[in-house]
Amino acid sequence: MFGKLRAHTIILLISTSLAFAQGSAEKKYPLHYYGIFSNISDQNILNMMQDLFVAQIRGINYISLEDNRNSETKKSFSTIFPNQDEAEFFSYLEEHEQFKGDAILFYARIFRPYSEEKWECTFFAKNTHDKNIFSQTKIYDSHYKIFLDAKMLIQNVVAEASGNASIEESATQPKQVERSATLNVENIAGTWSGEDEISKIILLRSGRGFVVFTNGATMNINIQLSGESSGQKFRMVQQDKFNASFYPDIERKTVLAYAEDAAPIEWNLSMTAQGTLVGTKKTLVASAGGVEQKNVNVVWKRK
Repeated sequence: MFGKLRAHTIILLISTSLAFAQGSAEKKYPLHYYGIFSNISDQNILNMMQDLFVAQIRGINYISLEDNRNSETKKSFSTIFPNQDEAEFFSYLEEHEQFKGDAILFYARIFRPYSEEKWECTFFAKNTHDKNIFSQTKIYDSHYKIFLDAKMLIQNVVAEASGNASIEESATQPKQVERSATLNVENIAGTWSGEDEISKIILLRSGRGFVVFTNGATMNINIQLSGESSGQKFRMVQQDKFNASFYPDIERKTVLAYAEDAAPIEWNLSMTAQGTLVGTKKTLVASAGGVEQKNVNVVWKRK
C-alpha cells in the first residue's frame, strides 16, 4: 500500500512540475501598442505600416498584443517630434492609464524632415516593471524599405524590453534551418525587377507586397503559396481597385472602358534553382479588337 502511495505521490509531483514548467514557458507579456507618431501626410502609407507592425508584433510568441492605436490618452498627448524625449510620452501613459503586472509600452516614430530627404524610423519600448526604455533606429532611402526591415527591428526592441533576447535568438535558429529546406513566402522577401513597365517589386515576409510602376503608380498585392513539392507556385493578386495606371502600355482612354469588367492583375510564379521567379501574369493587353485579358510570360530577378 505504501509503495502504491509513494508511486502516486511521485507521479503527482512530476505532473505538478510539468504543469508549472509549461505555465512558465507559456507566459505572455502584454504589449500595449500605441501606433505611429509621424510628420508624414500620406495616411495610406501610415495605415499600411500600422497594419504591418501589428501583424509582426502578433507573430512574437511570448507577446500578448493590446492594440491601443485609438487610445484617448494617446490622442490627448501632443505630437511627438524627433527632438522630444520619448520618456515624456511613456510617463504620460503611466500617469493616465492602468497597466496590470509587467507590461511593455510600444510605439513607432517615422520622421522625414523634408519631402526629398530620407525616412527615419524608430521603435520605442518601455518595460513598466523596471522602467527601462529601449529603442531601435534606422534611416531608409524609401518607405518601402521600412516594410522589409521592420520585423527584425521590432523583434529586437521587444526582446530587449521583455528580457527575452536570448529566447528570441534561440527561437529563430530552428526556423532558419527550416526555411532553407521548405519553400515559403519568406523565401522571396526582398526587392525584385523584371518587367519593362515596373521599376521594382517589393515582397514582404508577411505575405504582402508592392508593385511600383515606372509611371509612379503603386499597387498592393497579396502573396500566397499553393501546390505541393516541385509544383509549388507563388500566387500574387492585386488588392487595389482598378487603376488605368496599372496598364501603362495601353492608351488610358482605351483601358478605362474596361474599368468595370477588368479582373485583378494576377501573377503565378515558380522559383527556379537559380533563384528567379518565372511564370505568367494575367492582365489586360492591347489587341486588334481593343483590349483583352491574357496570360503573358514574365521573369523576375532579385535585386
